[in-house]
Amino acid sequence: MISTRVMKFEALMKLVDNGELEEAREIAQSYVEAQPRNFVGYLCLAYVAFAGDKEKVAAEAYVEETLRHDPRCEEAMRLGVMIWTGSDNVAKEKYYIEQGMRYASREAFYPYRMGILLEAENLTEAAPYFEKAAGLDARNADYVGKYSNVMYQLGKKKVARDYMQRALGLDPNHTENVRNFAQWSFEDGHFKMARDLSERALQTKHDAESARLVRQAAPTSNWLVAMVLRIGLLFIAPFKGRKTSAKMMLGFVLGLWILCIPLFLISNLVGIIGVTIVLALVVVAGLISNGIRAKRQLGVEAPKAPVKQVAKPVIQAPPAKKIAETKPPKPITREQNREVNPPLAKKATKINPKIFIVPAIILAVIGFGLMEDNSADDYDSYSYNDMSGAEEADHFFTIRNSLENEEDIAQDDIIDDSFYPVFEKLMSQPKLKEQFSSAYTTGEYLDDGELQYLKIEDYSGDLLFLTEFKDYKLHGIYGTGWNDTEAGKARYTELLQAFDEELGISDGVLEEAHMKLIQASFASNDNNHAVALTMVGEDFQDTFTDMMNDDAVKKQFIASTNFVFIDDSDYQYLKMTDSNDGEPLIAQFEDKNLVYMYGADWSEDDEDQARYEEILSDLDWEDSL
Repeated sequence: MISTRVMKFEALMKLVDNGELEEAREIAQSYVEAQPRNFVGYLCLAYVAFAGDKEKVAAEAYVEETLRHDPRCEEAMRLGVMIWTGSDNVAKEKYYIEQGMRYASREAFYPYRMGILLEAENLTEAAPYFEKAAGLDARNADYVGKYSNVMYQLGKKKVARDYMQRALGLDPNHTENVRNFAQWSFEDGHFKMARDLSERALQTKHDAESARLVRQAAPTSNWLVAMVLRIGLLFIAPFKGRKTSAKMMLGFVLGLWILCIPLFLISNLVGIIGVTIVLALVVVAGLISNGIRAKRQLGVEAPKAPVKQVAKPVIQAPPAKKIAETKPPKPITREQNREVNPPLAKKATKINPKIFIVPAIILAVIGFGLMEDNSADDYDSYSYNDMSGAEEADHFFTIRNSLENEEDIAQDDIIDDSFYPVFEKLMSQPKLKEQFSSAYTTGEYLDDGELQYLKIEDYSGDLLFLTEFKDYKLHGIYGTGWNDTEAGKARYTELLQAFDEELGISDGVLEEAHMKLIQASFASNDNNHAVALTMVGEDFQDTFTDMMNDDAVKKQFIASTNFVFIDDSDYQYLKMTDSNDGEPLIAQFEDKNLVYMYGADWSEDDEDQARYEEILSDLDWEDSL
């Protein structure tokens, strides 16, 4: 089902990548000579010039010729970006990225590259492009992890962690994502998680950066080191930049020294003792850290160096000298001692209350520092809040996290009064509650003026439902099983179309959503399938209804909930299987509507059965690529 042009181009790419340049050049030239008005030949010549000859200027000339014949050729725009990526000519790369975003709006590659271009100059401007890329290709760990990292740098740590967990769910061994999460966990005082992630990073890629993370996190296994670093983190939290062990220890010293200043109001001696204790704790923590690091060298315990025995010098006492007899000095009498230094016991001693108050304040600060410091989560970055849907996404994650932790939800703040009883009823259903608790928002946001909507997906990037907000409060949920009224289904379909028109939904999302709604309609006892049939082509509605009158066919159709989407230039297809890997069904779509169904023994027409076998074979072949 792959188009001929793509097959030709991919075959030529393999020749070039294998070093067979002359053969590839001849084939590309033959395409041009055979069809001079067809873009395929020029596209092939562009790749030969770029990947084979390393001639950027010539490659771009062929790319321009390709686009002259087909302005929407996505392969040419992507190649144009690749030609100028990493070069000094940023304007050229930006031009092709903008072309790609215009004509291939569903491709995540182009907003991602635009974000990379803008990242160094203005992270705030780059963030929406990374968000768009993560939404368009929600199964790409690179894109999701990058967006997570950007959110963390912008101070939106809660969103960053959620997206990073999703990225690691897609690829648990993605080196850069594991490293970033390990560093964040260390900086946030989650030392156990930092140790686990740094070990995973070392296993994933054994290099200097992974080793640094291990050496950084390993000493926190000691309670004293963890206490010192966590208290130090409390004092350096307001400062930007990477928070290292050295900075945390410095923060511990300076912070507690400042708190020791009131001790000097009691007496100099008490103040000096407090400062000395602080310094001693840091020294001991540093020695323990060095000892743990010495034993933990990239996963191998360091061999103990033999102790060199050094003979101690023997010091002989000098011979005693004869001392001339002298008269003993006159002893100091007890009376003289009383006059010069009167004993303290003679004066009444009063206990200064500061002796108890000041240490109590210091101990309270230390105790607060021992607690997990998540205050940074509440930091609202102005740059992120300027993005559309940020507050709605925050409220969604707050509700979801409350459900996960079995906590009470602050109804008045984040859920609309009119929707709260409906939400409670929905959450009483275990399947829906589990779905909501494991959901993530892609950040794709739609605003119709009065109401706002967020698209919600699962870990693998499949659409679960759409959330509706009013005045930043959750006002409704639309999706299969969430609102099965005729009005709810119609609104869900309407919103999906709006998302597709406004933002461009990822390939297959709309088809899968329509199929789920059709299945839910025929699975219910309601005989009115008017809304479901609006998603079925007019010419196929009667035939499809007759199919669903067959109980065996209907049962197989409803049970086939595992989808694989493949796009052809003319039609789109869903291969549908049940949980028992039974005979697959083929759903054929055109313009997002179901236009035909194929299944084994579904039709007595030999042509239908032959077509079913042909499509299934093509889908299996394309899915294996």
